Amino acid sequence: MVGKVAAIGALVGGGGGGGLMADSAEDKKIRQYQKEKELALLEKSSITPDEKTAFRPGNTNSLTGTTWRVISLIEDKTNTEDFATIVLSFQTNTKATTLILWKDGKSETYGETYTVVGDALIFSGKDYVTNTKYSLEGNRLIVVSPDFQAVLEEVK
Repeated sequence: MVGKVAAIGALVGGGGGGGLMADSAEDKKIRQYQKEKELALLEKSSITPDEKTAFRPGNTNSLTGTTWRVISLIEDKTNTEDFATIVLSFQTNTKATTLILWKDGKSETYGETYTVVGDALIFSGKDYVTNTKYSLEGNRLIVVSPDFQAVLEEVK
């Protein structure tokens, strides 16, 4: 993940095949633990779970004020870092933050700007621009670029 920076940039450089989870009791217990850990980390990071402070309602796009967890990531690269979970939060009309929880228990938070134009979702940071296509299907966000495809589930 180092060198790519945030949100989908983080997904491109940091993910490694996080497949769909089954609904066994053990999986539910693990997901609840991960959710509680994510919320605790969100409270300590620059991301805020409070929608009143996360965005201005008059300055929004379809993603503003939403938070998403990666449930599936497929990419062309073979050298990917192992993550336990990635959470992407669209805080304002132009600012997004990504929280990565690594399997070793460490966490990282990245911020970047984004732009929505039709079905294009463009992320940019200090030294990169990532162009993707996106679609919303119920509580799922599907993001596709030439290098990767990610499915994210909305966190409420």
